[in-house]
Amino acid sequence: MFKKVFTIVIIYSLFGGCSNKLNLLAPYKESVSVYGLLNQNDPINYIRVERVFLGAGNAYTMAQNQDSIYFPAGELRVSLQRWNISTGAQVSVDVPATSSTEIVLTDTLMQANSGTFNTNERVYKTNHKLYASDTNCVYKLIVHNNKTGKEYTAQTGLIANFQLIDVNGANNYLSPSSLANSLLTINIVPGNKGIVTLQYNSPVNAGVCGLTMRLFYTEYNGAGVSKYVDLGLGTYYPTSTVGGETQKFDYVGTSKLSDIAASVPAPVNPSIRRNIDSIEFILTAGGPDLALYNQVNASTSLSQNVPNYSNISGGVGVFSSRYQKSYGRLLSGPCLDTLAGSSITCSLRFLNSNNSLSPCH
Repeated sequence: MFKKVFTIVIIYSLFGGCSNKLNLLAPYKESVSVYGLLNQNDPINYIRVERVFLGAGNAYTMAQNQDSIYFPAGELRVSLQRWNISTGAQVSVDVPATSSTEIVLTDTLMQANSGTFNTNERVYKTNHKLYASDTNCVYKLIVHNNKTGKEYTAQTGLIANFQLIDVNGANNYLSPSSLANSLLTINIVPGNKGIVTLQYNSPVNAGVCGLTMRLFYTEYNGAGVSKYVDLGLGTYYPTSTVGGETQKFDYVGTSKLSDIAASVPAPVNPSIRRNIDSIEFILTAGGPDLALYNQVNASTSLSQNVPNYSNISGGVGVFSSRYQKSYGRLLSGPCLDTLAGSSITCSLRFLNSNNSLSPCH
């Protein structure tokens, strides 16, 4: 009995005198959230750097407070350096090369759409020309806090230029700037379960590639209004970043009719006519860190520890690269006739190859 009482006294002495107030907020520790994707074809590249904040109030209220999300103007120095991965040497950032080895980004306020977060979005931008073909070098991001001296870093290679598309085994790698090529036609909805084969070779430094078909059309109800819809054709993760890996995005032509019907709203006004202008195939490539970031952060787990990926040293987020290339095609007469007359898409009121409406069948 004595031992039992003694045990109870010990337990009470450990827990009975404790305060029932639990402080969940540790002392503030500076950290950052970074998101930036470099693209050598973009005239301006943006890096978003935000505070990682924790407070006792309502999180949505704090998100509307600019001081909770962003560092004050001038507190951060955000820069890019270029390093040769073969020699380990820092090299010029200018095109053509000079003695300059750093790009300092400009602290800028942009107006964002209204929503959860403060609409005065602070970003860091540069219009400095990046090297178009830079497979031997990487760009290093340095975020330096002028007030505390803390630094956060990350690095990425740029995605190299790549050949375009092979349509249905024709091996016709084509230039989007060629007028002759842009006038070629294609049938994107062949009948009898016809297969459309689209093939790319993966670009160097790409970790993920996605192909989109963009359908352009003009809607007439008096004056014409140009519109388009995007139809996803799939995502591909290359097994390596050396490039040249065959990527095939195949689909059954008749299945694309259903995708188009689901993407283009049926007109309410019966006088509306629509003319299909062209299509464009768009390949968007992202760097390997972006691929990992998307895959890991989108995954689910039974564990209480939520999976997370970041390549920001000392912070969270992702710094990577992207590249986009596209080319256009006109649609063949049989394709226009199918889109206009199929029972699946005839309610969309597309004009056929004779520039008239077809009866639904």
